[in-house]
Amino acid sequence: MGFFEKIAAKMRQAAEKRREADFITFKVKCEKCGEIITAKVNRRTDLQNLYLEPGETGAAFNLKKEILGKKCPNLIRIDVDFDRNYRIIAQEITGGTFLE
Repeated sequence: MGFFEKIAAKMRQAAEKRREADFITFKVKCEKCGEIITAKVNRRTDLQNLYLEPGETGAAFNLKKEILGKKCPNLIRIDVDFDRNYRIIAQEITGGTFLE
């Protein structure tokens, strides 16, 4: 592997890490059939900005998402609040349970 090929490989790896950093992964379990579903959420497009005033505390972003598995027609709804650093502050789910 030549010098330029090594640099190109490192650049591809860095780009892949940036793409992965844009996503937040949730694992949920359906309460009806028990199916485990992994849902990826794009931080840039799926989260709603709540526009906090300077010095105001509370959630900075909100996510409302409906998740549908492959086994049953049960719809799982999640509602998650995030702070400015995309850490989860509060989360609610209907139709299933969150898995770590």
